[in-house]
Amino acid sequence: MNKKLKILFSAALAVIFMFIIIPLPDPLFEQDYSAVVLDRRGEILRIFLNKKQMWQLPPDSSHSIPRKLKQAVLFFEDRYFYSHPGVNPVSLLRALKQNIAGGKVVSGASTITMQTARLMQPKARTYANKLLEILQALKMELRYSKDEILELYLNHAPYGGNIVGYRAASLRYFRKMPEALSWAEAATLAVLPNAPGLIAPSTDPDRLKQKRDRLLQRLREAGLLSEESCRLAVLEPVPRRGYSTGLLAPHLTRRLHLQYPEQAVIRTTIDAELQRTAEQMVGEYSRQLQSLGIRHAAVLIVENNGGKVRAYVGSPDFFDRKHAGQVDGVRAPRSSGSILKPFLYALALDEGLILPKTQIRDVPSYFGAFSPSNADRKYRGVISARDALIYSLNVPAVRLLNAYGLQPFYYFLEEAGIHTLFRKADGYGLPLIIGGAEVTLWDMATMYRGLAAGGRFVPITVLKDVQTATAPPRRLISPGAAYLTLNILNEVKRPGSEYYWRQYNDGWPLSWKTGTSYGQRDAWAVGVSPQWTVAVWAGNFSGQGNANLSGSATAGPLLFDLFRILPKNPAKASFAKPQEGLKRIEICAQTGFKAGPDCPDKMWAEAPLHQKPLKLCPYHKRIFVSNNEEEQVCSLCWDESRHHSVVRLVYPPDVNQYIRQNGGIVDVVPPHHASCPALADAAPLKIVYPQKNAALWIPRDFNGRLQQVALRAAHQQRDQRVFWYLDNRYLGSSREKHTLAVTLAKGWHKLKIIDESGYSDQVRFYANLR
Repeated sequence: MNKKLKILFSAALAVIFMFIIIPLPDPLFEQDYSAVVLDRRGEILRIFLNKKQMWQLPPDSSHSIPRKLKQAVLFFEDRYFYSHPGVNPVSLLRALKQNIAGGKVVSGASTITMQTARLMQPKARTYANKLLEILQALKMELRYSKDEILELYLNHAPYGGNIVGYRAASLRYFRKMPEALSWAEAATLAVLPNAPGLIAPSTDPDRLKQKRDRLLQRLREAGLLSEESCRLAVLEPVPRRGYSTGLLAPHLTRRLHLQYPEQAVIRTTIDAELQRTAEQMVGEYSRQLQSLGIRHAAVLIVENNGGKVRAYVGSPDFFDRKHAGQVDGVRAPRSSGSILKPFLYALALDEGLILPKTQIRDVPSYFGAFSPSNADRKYRGVISARDALIYSLNVPAVRLLNAYGLQPFYYFLEEAGIHTLFRKADGYGLPLIIGGAEVTLWDMATMYRGLAAGGRFVPITVLKDVQTATAPPRRLISPGAAYLTLNILNEVKRPGSEYYWRQYNDGWPLSWKTGTSYGQRDAWAVGVSPQWTVAVWAGNFSGQGNANLSGSATAGPLLFDLFRILPKNPAKASFAKPQEGLKRIEICAQTGFKAGPDCPDKMWAEAPLHQKPLKLCPYHKRIFVSNNEEEQVCSLCWDESRHHSVVRLVYPPDVNQYIRQNGGIVDVVPPHHASCPALADAAPLKIVYPQKNAALWIPRDFNGRLQQVALRAAHQQRDQRVFWYLDNRYLGSSREKHTLAVTLAKGWHKLKIIDESGYSDQVRFYANLR
């Protein structure tokens, strides 16, 4: 064997040895892709830069390379791609001859496979490295199909600046997915990787257009492009820069990216079209509110079937840094106002405390140092549970919570989905039901969706296919109680033109509730239908109060605007009555309690199937009176032939007082026969404030002086005069409105009142000075 053959043989052996021992990288490319957040249909909501600050989308096996782009790339880069084994020998020999003749690298003769190998391990352009590329290309051809290699090349080819891969380039330069590229756009992407640093749109767009147009002409000459298509394609301009890829649901996508930093593709339940519309509506509505000093709003829309979040708007403008636009209003804890009341009423229905017609006392009420008041500063004496919830009265709600139990209600909130309770139940106290706790819009949507689901509570979700640990659904409210509560909420007065919704052909039922926090800092409105839950918050992220802010007037209109655009199924317009969830019981038609033997008017009402026994009507009482009904008598004082029984609606004195103040009529209970040996046990007067053994905190004014305390009493007989004594010292008298203001010293006090008939009431209480 001569020397030349030995050299060639040795070189061949070396090449074979290198082919065997030099492995392909594993993985072929570093897995450093831009995180992509997708909507329910795969539309991009947001793309994040990768760790190297590059735009590079992860490979998408669900989409093949578009035909136009594929033909343009193959025609420009490697027309024999599907014919050669990774190396084109003819091109390689021609390039070698040209480079030797020119004394420098004139032509690389790189196939797409060889370029892919170079992209895997970028190195200086030397003959040794070229040999390595050839070997790697041959290995790739043995392991991967042609289509897989072409996909690898296009996903990792440079397109100028910090753009890598054809999908990122398509979005950044043309703001569209590759499947929608025109011939001109496909040709642009085909020529860019050839010299991205020299002909990138931001570097030399004119040179880029010349190169693109030459490719288009060659495609026409090859019969791949018609004359007319080529002429029109050449007229299209090339991009002059990279554009934004678009941004939907910015607060949500940021949160998910931080939560799943290693997840390249995050698929959500968001509906991009609905999200886009919701963002626009929130932005426009917020601009209208700005003139009133209200800058922010947040919205969450949930499809009840599956609890899938379809729209998530954290603020009107994510990029408004001046006004904290990047604060996520969906997740920010805010004072709940009255938004939790429906759940208390539903629980009270199950507990047997109320039915919708059951009367609840609405009078000044004192629970230690806490005394709630209604928003309108008025009292009604008594009001049905239905109306108390519709009008969102505070006093009946607090009284109902006191009857139901603070601790059980607190446990319910935790189990149903509220995650912002950072104190124990006693730390919140009874104000919990009127805004004493902070909640989030996310948790409120979860809660109301649970009510719409018949009392079954389960977390809502925004992730389409990422497995998260979720608790199984929990039945916390009975289907019957949920149904009755939703029916009440459907009667809440709607704002603006929605007030007449029943008269519209396209009017739809919506069970909804509003809330306004103390100091008018937060406005809430949450509405549910069988299909949808829509939750709205409005206010200022700074926490600044505003006299124009209210749940109904501020958050309500946006709620109904959003509900109007949602797709609806006529078969699911109203909540279906639970077939096995209700029973009928006989109640007093006037008081709404279970009908007692003395109730004159009775009716049948629906109640939760397993409701605990409802209390018998406590107000209708049978009494014996003289024949002229001017005196009440008993067995010790009646005349056998001159008395008869009557039924009277007997409310406590404080209730009667406020019924009369509101123009109502109360039954008059005549005084007991004056000469009766035994007077009636119940006195017609009562001290309303302070209550027995109460501890009062006496505040001071701005000058440091102790403020006076308003003592209050109530009497069943309107014209009776009441005489007041404090610590056995006469204070004065009152008639009709029994209120007296006094200055108290620190310590224990005894308050006593006496009326003209000799009836009396007294309490002891303690005064603390602040």
